[in-house]
Amino acid sequence: MEEEVGPKFESELISTSGVYKTPFSLIILIQLFIGGLILFIVNLWFINSLYYLLTGIEFYSFGLKAEWYYWLLLPLNIYANIFLFVFTIILFSGGIFRVLNKLSPPQEGIFERGSKEWKYMHRRFWTAFFPIWLARALPLPWLDIIAYRSFGTRVGRSVVLYEGYVDPLFVEIGDFTMTSLNICIFSHLIYQDKVFIKKVKIGKACVVGPHTIITPGTIMEDFAVLGVNSYTAINQRLKGNLIHVGTPVSITLPIQSIEESQQKAVKTKESTISENTIQKKIDSHLQEE
Repeated sequence: MEEEVGPKFESELISTSGVYKTPFSLIILIQLFIGGLILFIVNLWFINSLYYLLTGIEFYSFGLKAEWYYWLLLPLNIYANIFLFVFTIILFSGGIFRVLNKLSPPQEGIFERGSKEWKYMHRRFWTAFFPIWLARALPLPWLDIIAYRSFGTRVGRSVVLYEGYVDPLFVEIGDFTMTSLNICIFSHLIYQDKVFIKKVKIGKACVVGPHTIITPGTIMEDFAVLGVNSYTAINQRLKGNLIHVGTPVSITLPIQSIEESQQKAVKTKESTISENTIQKKIDSHLQEE
């Protein structure tokens, strides 16, 4: 477990992470407009057909097919349009995200407020914010992974992200890794007038426990476990096949198999019974005296 904090940036001073509201946050309105426009264009024929069945008047007659069973398809149409809306916004936002990366390629380091890197970090955040929120609002556990991948996040196979916050850039998550509820994986931290950005790498088959925070520069080796209510220090390395706990992480514990846990429980029980037996004999002897 190693810690290397870059110069001119004191890790013990960090108290928050996030971004500020900027005019660019209005991109959410553009995302809503694009998603709504695509829905209207795709469903215009269906709306026209239902309106004709209801009133006998059509918006346009070209290709009009108005069948009574269209009313039965309405619930399915609404459900499909929800997914179309979300996928449209994810794809559109992914394109905007790539354009921002071309205009200002993401970099690791410490940057001042008002710098180009500071501004584009906020712009990338607001571009990804709404699509990821939408993806997690739907009952499909893999949809948020699609959203993250569209923003360049390296997410492996069979990864579970649940509903924690994960920075879309400079984060790599290996295959079969599982995160719990209310976790944060930050590749950036803001303190006063500076932002610190550094890559986070989480290996294969890792477990990120509930209510935990992973800070920039953290490396979790394969099969590492971050225990509940813990957080890492900047640039901390968590060795594999160990449970890491602390605020920040300072304690490591071995990972036990089910058999080892059962054997330990049996030994503890036998030891407790033995101690109770001895104590009873001592008490009985004292009473006799």
